[in-house]
Amino acid sequence: PVPIEAELDPECRLIMADAQQLRQVIHNLLQNAQDAHEQAGCPTRPVLIQTQWRPATQRVRLSVLDHGSGFPENILQRAFEPYVTTKAKGTGLGLAVVKKIADDRGARLTISNRQQDGEVSGAQVMLLFPAAEPAQTA
Repeated sequence: PVPIEAELDPECRLIMADAQQLRQVIHNLLQNAQDAHEQAGCPTRPVLIQTQWRPATQRVRLSVLDHGSGFPENILQRAFEPYVTTKAKGTGLGLAVVKKIADDRGARLTISNRQQDGEVSGAQVMLLFPAAEPAQTA
């Protein structure tokens, strides 16, 4: 299996989310990134999952970055539609499920290609979750 590296921001706030749905989101994103690494022939390079607290927007950013071949332009436009896939195996429902869960939680979901020296160097999927309200003190 493709290794996974985590960079977790200790300053991150709690978010309001269903734990099972959040596990599904992370599983889908990591599986897609690992598949991209295998297709690109770089199974030993780690997939990166990051969290970051964004105090200016009061949001928590969750990012998954890979070193695959990136998203084809036509897929970038339609990636969240059901049954859209570039994989030989797979249903094309992974990102559609992630999008539905993000929408239900008030999170913003974006996908993009990572660039290095003007060349595509992988893909990035980013979710911005609103932070949970701080506990009210009586």
